[in-house]
Amino acid sequence: MSLHNMQNLRAQRSEKLKAARALMQKPKLTGSEEVQFNALVNEIDGINDQLERSGMVRALGADTMNISIGHQPAVYENLGEQLLDVVAMATGAATPAKSAAAERYQKIVNAASGGSTGIDTDGGYLVEADKARTIMTSAIETGVLASRCTQQPIGKNADAYVYIAADDRDRSDGKINGVQVYRKREADTMSAGGKATLKERELRVEDMFGLVYVTARMLRDAVSMAEYVRRNLREQLAFKLDYEIWQGSGVGECLGITNSDLPVTVSKESAQTAGTIVAENVTKMLARFKGDVNQAAWFVNQDCLPQLPLMKVGDAPIFVPGGSFANAPFGTLFGRPIVPIEFCETVGDKWDIVLGDFSQYLLIRKGGVEEAESMHVKFLTDEMAFRFIARNNGQPIHDTPIIPLKGSNTLSPFVTLEARGE
Repeated sequence: MSLHNMQNLRAQRSEKLKAARALMQKPKLTGSEEVQFNALVNEIDGINDQLERSGMVRALGADTMNISIGHQPAVYENLGEQLLDVVAMATGAATPAKSAAAERYQKIVNAASGGSTGIDTDGGYLVEADKARTIMTSAIETGVLASRCTQQPIGKNADAYVYIAADDRDRSDGKINGVQVYRKREADTMSAGGKATLKERELRVEDMFGLVYVTARMLRDAVSMAEYVRRNLREQLAFKLDYEIWQGSGVGECLGITNSDLPVTVSKESAQTAGTIVAENVTKMLARFKGDVNQAAWFVNQDCLPQLPLMKVGDAPIFVPGGSFANAPFGTLFGRPIVPIEFCETVGDKWDIVLGDFSQYLLIRKGGVEEAESMHVKFLTDEMAFRFIARNNGQPIHDTPIIPLKGSNTLSPFVTLEARGE
């Protein structure tokens, strides 16, 4: 089966899937709608069978000819060249340019799938592997929070990452994860220590969409378009990821730390002036912190910065100005860098300052990036929209603070301060 025929089959399947999903949204189907739904399901199954058989035939042919697809040279010099081919494949009638674009795209599919033509997407185009990695990796590296998270790639056949977390957050009885360690004298009987308690946690990938608008004039310059798309995607993906890591709902997106049960809150000082942060606050925040102190930082709203240089414990300053450390241009508190971010609330509100260790936040990602285009979104302004899809998700590794063996205060890798309003 040719690539053109397979693309037509995928387009048909996409339309039938949309129709079936629309019927599934109804609370109750009529008799004719049930017949229609069953017919759509059968047609989708038939298309899937055709695509699967075609993939098997191609795989058998590849085995017979002993073809091995390894590290191939890049098909495109830059992302802009591939976007031009996407336009050619998705618009207009059959032309030599469209056929050539489809042939180049087939090389990308072959490299991604080991020689088969089956990339199951709903009308999207797979971005060439090295370009896709660059987009997603640079977005994560650009993100203030995402770059600090623990990252876990997952396989192409998986839609979720399941990990086992020790259920050891309560240590008040002297046991950690249900296990207690003893010493015994020579003739004593060894006591049972208990059994380990494990908790399974699951994190499913979710689609993250990005839209980039490109003018017709830019379409004539592949190099400038590639840089424009990369820059805009990098900045917007990084911003969206950081936003969700901070305050995502956890429904169809990352679970943000501010919406999780993991952080602990330090009370304000009695009679503390509204809209202030004092040395006693940050000292007590540090006392409630439990994480990797070498990875920790103070995340603050920009409005907090004027108050931090004034902090002292006794006569000793706890603030060291920026410039003294390469990784702390805004200075340090108790030796940990100060990082202004716009997600923090303004000074005086809860979440205006957070002592956090984001290595205790898990960020998963699957595969690269897929793209699709539409020339109708901004027809009147002569612009074309490219839609990019990345698959990722995130949540704190643990779901509750630690109850220590001694003391009544819970501990956490994320510590914030009670609101200091009027």
